[in-house]
Amino acid sequence: MAVLRYVVLALAAVFTQGAQPQPTSDPAACKGVLSQSAKLPGVLSLVPKYGSTYVLVVPRRLAEQVPNPDAPGLKTIEVGIQPGSAAVDVARALGLTRIREYAFDPEAAARPLQDVKDQKLDAAIVWAPLAGLALSELGLDDQVAVFAVDRPRDGPASLRAPGTLGSIPPCAAAIADDLDANGVLPAELLIPVDIRTLLSRGAPAFSLAAAREGTPLFNQACSKCHGPDAVADPHGLAPVDLRISTPRFTYPGFLYIILNGRPEKSMPPLRGTVTEAQIALIYQYLKARSQKLLPGGSS
Repeated sequence: MAVLRYVVLALAAVFTQGAQPQPTSDPAACKGVLSQSAKLPGVLSLVPKYGSTYVLVVPRRLAEQVPNPDAPGLKTIEVGIQPGSAAVDVARALGLTRIREYAFDPEAAARPLQDVKDQKLDAAIVWAPLAGLALSELGLDDQVAVFAVDRPRDGPASLRAPGTLGSIPPCAAAIADDLDANGVLPAELLIPVDIRTLLSRGAPAFSLAAAREGTPLFNQACSKCHGPDAVADPHGLAPVDLRISTPRFTYPGFLYIILNGRPEKSMPPLRGTVTEAQIALIYQYLKARSQKLLPGGSS
């Protein structure tokens, strides 16, 4: 399990370093945000990759007892959770019995982590964006280990804000950087995709407007390996001409490869990095390129 985590993390790092647009990251922009309940949802909802992830935060003093979320020692320590979040379901999935519940208060959202720092609590399960902010704001960065746990789950309703497709603010980007630096995986990467769940998905009706929307998404998420404008670079990481290969795939097959990757060809999974709606736009773009309906700078 531990070896698999590190392999997936390494692949995810290769992908995310080159595939994502790089928003401005500024830890200083996060100063004081933790105590601003009105501002908190707008920042945390825009943390890239980690919106569906919960993490287990364990102090270094318990590292031998709980070296990973699968360790038997986890069931012998007291873990804090917030009933207003999916942490309750995560704790149940992990089979935890020594639980301390914290009333969910946006004014003191990081209270469980403060108690971990003060050694009043052994560990905590917290929504990843909130944990990422608290790591730096509470000075916990070098004092704890942080593990993604369980499957993707919604963040706390009181900390989620609508309209999360805009530009990423500097504080949100800094939170993602902190989670990355602590080796946290997006929860989507912990769950392999079963192709049987995708077999009923029909291809989106072709739209040139949708294909144009898919252009920047492809260039952000795929061009590092597959070449700009879907023109294969013979010296690139994946010298495959997607204008030729994409039409050969059924739409469920295309979805499966994007979401689950192709480990045998060193292609990392993209789930948790692009949404299914974005994948549909990328598919439209590749379809348009294969039919020469959209020009590209390379050809």
